Amino acid sequence: MRIEVQDDYRIAVELTKDDMSELDITYEDLDYSNIETRRVLWTVLDEASHTIGCDINLSERMLIEAVPATAGGCIIYFTVLPKSHGSTGTKIIKRDEGAVICDIPKLDDLFAACAMLKKKGYDQKSELYAKDNRYRLVLYPSPADETAMETVLCEFGNILRHHKSHTLSHMEEYWKRLASPDAVAKL
Repeated sequence: MRIEVQDDYRIAVELTKDDMSELDITYEDLDYSNIETRRVLWTVLDEASHTIGCDINLSERMLIEAVPATAGGCIIYFTVLPKSHGSTGTKIIKRDEGAVICDIPKLDDLFAACAMLKKKGYDQKSELYAKDNRYRLVLYPSPADETAMETVLCEFGNILRHHKSHTLSHMEEYWKRLASPDAVAKL
C-alpha cells in the first residue's frame, strides 16, 4: 500500500493486487452500499491516518474515487469536501476511463486478437463479455501502453473510445461476463 498526500483535503492510496487480496476485495466489488467495501475503506483510511499522522474519517462529507491500476490493483482517492458543499454522506465513484474496449464480431478474430496480445507480452487485467454472438474484450493497460494495445486490437474489431464508463456499466448490466481478470491469458 502506497499513500500519497496530495493536498490538505485529498490523499491517494495505491493498492496492489496483493493488497486487495489481503483485504479480500476486488475492484469490481467496490460499492459503498456494500458493508465489505466500507470495511475495506475504513481499514485503508486507518492505515493512511497512521502513516501520514493525521485523523481522517468517513463520517465527514467525502468523495471517494477508485481507478483500476495496472496489474490488478487500484488507486483510491479520498477527498474531504467542504461542509458548505451541500448534502451529507460519502460517495464512491469508479473511474474506468483507462480501459481499452474492443467490439469483436467474430469468435475467430477474438482468438486471433488474444494470441497477438499474448505475443506482444500483454499480461495485465483483461475481461471478456458476450451478447448476441458479439464479443467485447476489455483491457486495462498502463497509460503508456494504451495506444499500442488499441493499434493491435483495431485489426480485429472496433475500438469503443467514447463514454467508456457508461459503456462498461452497460456491459456489466446487459452483457454476460465470460472471463475476468485474465481473459487474454485464458483465451
